[in-house]
Amino acid sequence: MSAIASLTVVPRDSITELARVARTSPSSFHTYLAEHGSKARQEYDWSGYCMLYVLTYLEERGIDLDQSELNAESEAINSAYGLTTLITPAPGLPDQLDPGAHREEELAAHFEEMGIDFEESGAAGLDTLRVLRDSISDLRDDQVLLINIG
Repeated sequence: MSAIASLTVVPRDSITELARVARTSPSSFHTYLAEHGSKARQEYDWSGYCMLYVLTYLEERGIDLDQSELNAESEAINSAYGLTTLITPAPGLPDQLDPGAHREEELAAHFEEMGIDFEESGAAGLDTLRVLRDSISDLRDDQVLLINIG
């Protein structure tokens, strides 16, 4: 079983419409996202599960990437698009995602707890943190990073 994580930058003012389209026409959702979103500057080359486990790792450490102001939109998008996280730029967030602030061994242990044990898991976790940090740092105030794991 495999999963892919995709990172898409979406204008903040299109999130409400994106959620509406997700609720009413999941097939049109992909078209709307393609028309209004753009790929994040960095590609993500690891399995989507690596992204998922880094997100749970961060959540367990009190680093919440989801913005409560977008909960309704996130739920609607999740119903059409699978596991999706919406991230807005927030002061201090890139610093919390700095790979230097996390230990490779802790990430590898978290992956193992989640049932994934491979030699490069710690490195995958650190690389995922770097991609998240850089992608969020690139966001303007009028943009949202949409991470989809599917």
